[in-house]
This record gives sequence, C-alpha cells and structure tokens, in this order.
Amino acid sequence: MSGRHEMVDAMCAAVDKGDAEAFGSWFADDATYRFGNQEPLTGKAAIIDATAGAAGALPWVRHTVDQVAELGDQLFCRFTIETATPDGEHLTLPCVTVMWLREDQVVDYRVHMDISPAF
Repeated sequence: MSGRHEMVDAMCAAVDKGDAEAFGSWFADDATYRFGNQEPLTGKAAIIDATAGAAGALPWVRHTVDQVAELGDQLFCRFTIETATPDGEHLTLPCVTVMWLREDQVVDYRVHMDISPAF
C-alpha cells in the first residue's frame, strides 16, 4: 500500500471518529473542498468547520475504502459510507471522491455523493 493509500485510510478514520482537525490536517492552507452540488469551500479552516458540522449532523459514520486509484497527482477514491437515518435505520451509501495533491497535501477535494437519504 502506498503512502497515499494510507493517507486516505487516515482521513477516513479521522472522519469516522469525528476528528475534524485531524481530517483537516491533510489539506493545504489554500485548499478547496466541494461536497456534491454545494458551493465550494476555500481554506483549511472552512474545511475543518464544515467537517465538524457534518460529523455532528449524523449519529455516526463509517467509511470503507473500496478502491483508490492514482493518476499522477490525483486520487480517485471509491467508498461505501455507512450511517443511520434519523429513525435509526442502518444506511449504506456509495461515494466517490477526487483529490488533487501537491506533494502530500490535498489542494482540491470533491465529494460525489447523495447524502440526502441520511436526513
């Protein structure tokens, strides 16, 4: 497993623990982040705040990394995300994330996922 695959595992583990700071530590100060059709966020602080908010909105979350493909400085990651609906029903959702890296820092992060069934 490459260092980049380990990075993806560590990022997922941080989100699963609700540790927005640890997740955000992988981002460059000027990074951009876009979740689905939402407006892009710019800057590490905004990404950490949004991650903390998202983690707080779900009862729990667990990421399974299904695939990581590297193409130069891009990572294409396929995940299975598990959580629960507001009434406690177990939910499994597909997710694809594309990351652009500068050395070992994320400079652009795009999440392609429909999270609406969780709400």
